[in-house]
Amino acid sequence: MPDYSPWPAVKALSPEVGAYELLTAAHKDLNAQTAMLDERPAALRVVSASTEFRDGVGHELVIRVEAMGQPTEVRLSEKDVRATAFGDGKHGVTPLVLLSYALQKDPFPSGWRPRRVGHAEPPSATAMAYYSRLDRLTDSSTQVERQLEAGRDVVVIGEHGCGKSALVANVADKRLAADDGVVWLNLADPADGPESIVLALLEQSRSRTGRYLLVLENLHANPLVLNELFDCVTRLRSDFGLQVQVLATSWKSAGPNLAGGEPTRELRQVLAEGRPLISQLLVENSISEAHWPTIQQLAQDDVHIALTAIDLYGTRGTVPTEADLEAYYTRQITGDDQREVLYRVACLGVLELQMATREAGPLLATLQRLRDDGLIYQIDGAYLIGSRRRAQLVMNHARQHWDADRRWNSPERNVWLHLQRGGERLMKATLSRLDQLISPDTARTDTLHLLSTWETLIRLGRTLRKRSADDPSWGDNSGAAVFAASALNQLNHVDSWLKIAGEVRTRWQYDGPGCGLPEPVDRVTADCADFDEIRQSMATEDAIFGAAPHLAGMSAEQLDTGRMYRNWVLGLLLGFEGSAPAVHQDQKRIDRLVEVAREAQEEDGNFYPARVPWVTARVVLGLCQANLRVDHPVVRDACNWLLRPVSEGGPFDNWWRSGTGTWNREEATTAMCLSALVRAGVPMRPEMKTAHARLMGREGEWTTEGREIDMAQVLEATLLCTGAANGTRDHLRTLFHRMTTERKSRALLSTAPEERLRIPFVAAQLADIVWRIVQLESLKLFGDVINQGRPEPSEPSEVAVEPQTVASSSKGATLSRRHLRAWQRGCEQIEGTIRERIAKRDGPMRTPAVEKVINEQLSYRAQLTELTSRLDEHADRELLEQIDALGRLVCGVAWPDLPWPDFGPEDDA
Repeated sequence: MPDYSPWPAVKALSPEVGAYELLTAAHKDLNAQTAMLDERPAALRVVSASTEFRDGVGHELVIRVEAMGQPTEVRLSEKDVRATAFGDGKHGVTPLVLLSYALQKDPFPSGWRPRRVGHAEPPSATAMAYYSRLDRLTDSSTQVERQLEAGRDVVVIGEHGCGKSALVANVADKRLAADDGVVWLNLADPADGPESIVLALLEQSRSRTGRYLLVLENLHANPLVLNELFDCVTRLRSDFGLQVQVLATSWKSAGPNLAGGEPTRELRQVLAEGRPLISQLLVENSISEAHWPTIQQLAQDDVHIALTAIDLYGTRGTVPTEADLEAYYTRQITGDDQREVLYRVACLGVLELQMATREAGPLLATLQRLRDDGLIYQIDGAYLIGSRRRAQLVMNHARQHWDADRRWNSPERNVWLHLQRGGERLMKATLSRLDQLISPDTARTDTLHLLSTWETLIRLGRTLRKRSADDPSWGDNSGAAVFAASALNQLNHVDSWLKIAGEVRTRWQYDGPGCGLPEPVDRVTADCADFDEIRQSMATEDAIFGAAPHLAGMSAEQLDTGRMYRNWVLGLLLGFEGSAPAVHQDQKRIDRLVEVAREAQEEDGNFYPARVPWVTARVVLGLCQANLRVDHPVVRDACNWLLRPVSEGGPFDNWWRSGTGTWNREEATTAMCLSALVRAGVPMRPEMKTAHARLMGREGEWTTEGREIDMAQVLEATLLCTGAANGTRDHLRTLFHRMTTERKSRALLSTAPEERLRIPFVAAQLADIVWRIVQLESLKLFGDVINQGRPEPSEPSEVAVEPQTVASSSKGATLSRRHLRAWQRGCEQIEGTIRERIAKRDGPMRTPAVEKVINEQLSYRAQLTELTSRLDEHADRELLEQIDALGRLVCGVAWPDLPWPDFGPEDDA
């Protein structure tokens, strides 16, 4: 069978071959690939290559490349070739790709590894034929051609769908007709970068004119690569003598980033507008002027929608409606598989994202069918749906007619999953965009530092990975092992997670007869001894405050440390199994642990010991990771207990005391309880607001150096309670700085029991915090763009709500204490719902759609404040009806049927 490897000569050798033989074979493979080009020399031509020996370095493959001037020399070492040719092969790094890397990064940086290089390919013939239908002489096209003729670089900015790509494509087509060279990159693919430019010039024939047009689509999609791109352009001009001009497209908000004060970064901005082009299309297609406003309103300045509407008008003789467009863009769909895939591509398309062929996996056959039916397009190794407006129409149709939100993931969730699956480069490109841009029209005034914190977290993950490789049991410390596994899982080190899982799962058993709590196998685990130290800390607290300082009957002497430890481990194991990677998740283990929790729970809802609320909070957090919420009886009873005042036998006293002295101090315990309650789905009640406010007032305590565990827990609780990242940024940077220093330590700290958890616990918290911030910020942007002009499915429509029918009278009743408390809790529910909706949208991004929703919720809050000021035991029927109506309007189906007192017969007077 023939060898189709891009390195046939190298692969024919033994991996242990010497440097000279290896480099000589690589030279042969390079010659074979360059010989496949056209007869005309390449734009960047390999002049010569030879294997040479250099003192202190050894043998190198020396390659000389020239364009219009003196040849440029690069050197490839044995290590470079070996890492590429004998690698896993999944990156498709051919000899020319390796050469493109070398020409861009000479010498290679330390730790360099080959990565996929996006191929700079122009649109297909089908796409170019479509773009030619939109080729019109407009003010924008005239400006672009004049600026290019003057030798300047240009970026076309404008709304999505205004015809930017068509304008650029038609300019490029004219350049090709004039025998210029064209290199086309779409930065929506994070693999498209400077190496892609060099590779294209190595592969394409030299232009007859000596001029090259570099098209850079979607500059806003990957701000990280901009400096490298323009440095590459500078080198092509200076070192190789190529006449390269840049023609780019981007969002308006990216404009400031495209003018770096250097000649190569001075992109002349030309605004493209859809309305003038739509007007020309309407005139040329003999559409009655009376129908223009309808089509323009339907298109919303999207020339692609307008062209479709004109085509449908030509075949039907009537102006199509939005429903007609939705039906046309979803035509010929058969089966749920096609519906789901089209919906997913539409969700990505609303944010100008695309589904790469290499990521399609089992969806590939369906994607190709959709492409063949003209419902999606394939450009440069990726599938996309077209303009944002078209994506919105398809997505709205799917949500309305296919029940997409219930049957599949929400649009925001689809986008988020796409980013997670897309790999490190896509994630970093997106984080960089979120750091700098709010929307197509608005740039950030202050950065979120998402990218820098993400990169620090990645380095922390590598530290955990190395320590786990040395000892996956983490010193037989169950807590350290579970927290390390959590961080490694979130950072996609699934192989490391699996090694720890092998230790954890064989170390604990909980399915034997009469097993009321998890039992260690063979011997007690090392961290069980920590709980003896906890009891000593509790005894010290007793000596200071007196016996049973929290709940009657619970002193340090009476504590069963083994039972306390196993309850804590129960929470750990629930979280460990519930958050396992999907391929390794074992539902039987989860179900059994939930049953163990049900059996272990005390009658009043706590998990032993009642003196220590952080044990109950740990179990609640584990149950939440197992996908249970407050509607589950075990979670509900535990949350009710956490919120029960000390005077009624609970742990709450405006916040939560640890009960364990200096182990898990009050700040950490309060943060942990708040996180458990919010994750369980408990709305922010006044008690929780009070506790969080007190926590914030003790900032000087939890920010002290050495209390990084406390700080991580407080930051997580703040994100959960406020739904905003604004209050965490400075502290997050501080925490990352401290952990960056600490991760260089060769051993875990052991000055106190909890210190042995410091690195893995804080790493797990940081991973969760960063993911949550990214989700908060990205989903704000995604949700606003996706749902603009459309109410969220979970929120009730703005219609008058009829209050519950009650006996008609405004006098003659007094609310019982029970009734009054029920109505007060109803008001708290309304306030919590309003707060959550505001927090979901509040932040540095304030688009008109966001402002509208926030102002509406503030109006509801003002109404609620006025109503609750009059709510007491003498409240009349009219007041309760107004509260009931507001509750149904704000809370929808979540609004409970509250108890109505008997007002007696109506007073006719």
